[in-house]
Amino acid sequence: MLSITDRNQQMSIPTLHFMEPAYGVIEVLGGKTAVSQALGMTPSALSRWCQPKPKGTGGCIPQKHWPELLILGKKVGVKLKVEDLAGTPRR
Repeated sequence: MLSITDRNQQMSIPTLHFMEPAYGVIEVLGGKTAVSQALGMTPSALSRWCQPKPKGTGGCIPQKHWPELLILGKKVGVKLKVEDLAGTPRR
């Protein structure tokens, strides 16, 4: 597993917050730039998912984006499940 330092060096946009599950999902799908483009949103809007509340979502991924993220996962060869997006343990 990568350390936070290694993760930050891989990202094209500097990351200040690493709240899960948002951070991990964004990373496995290709990073903030790739995911924000796929969802039609700005990287800064997407980065709010990784920020603590009240300025961010506290790591929660808004459910309205789940279908698109699952489709994106299939496109890039990542087996995502709803549990991954919700931050609950897989069964």
